[in-house]
Amino acid sequence: MKKIICVILAVLALSGTAFAHSMNYPDREEQFIREEASKRGMKLISPEEAVRIAKERIGGQNVRIKDVDLEDEDDYYYMAGTNFYPVWSIEAVSGRDEYDIHVDAVTGKILKFKIDD
Repeated sequence: MKKIICVILAVLALSGTAFAHSMNYPDREEQFIREEASKRGMKLISPEEAVRIAKERIGGQNVRIKDVDLEDEDDYYYMAGTNFYPVWSIEAVSGRDEYDIHVDAVTGKILKFKIDD
């Protein structure tokens, strides 16, 4: 039993490390989006703020974040009247439900909230 608990804790610790790593070391696409936003005078919210917003919307205590990515989401171009729309795309799990959430990377507004159970 102790081995199983140790394995579970190790997996959780590693997944948290990977999440923290992805938030601290942006990939090339994320870097491009940040630079483009800066050129356009947009101030982006942090991934931590986007996660806080998503967790607040999900509610509950046991929300696990699987992935957080900064994306240029063309589904929302019509809203901005432009060909650039930065969005924090968040995948989360709470209980048996999986969530796909898009948070506007400038305003913090939730643009998409989908539950897959």
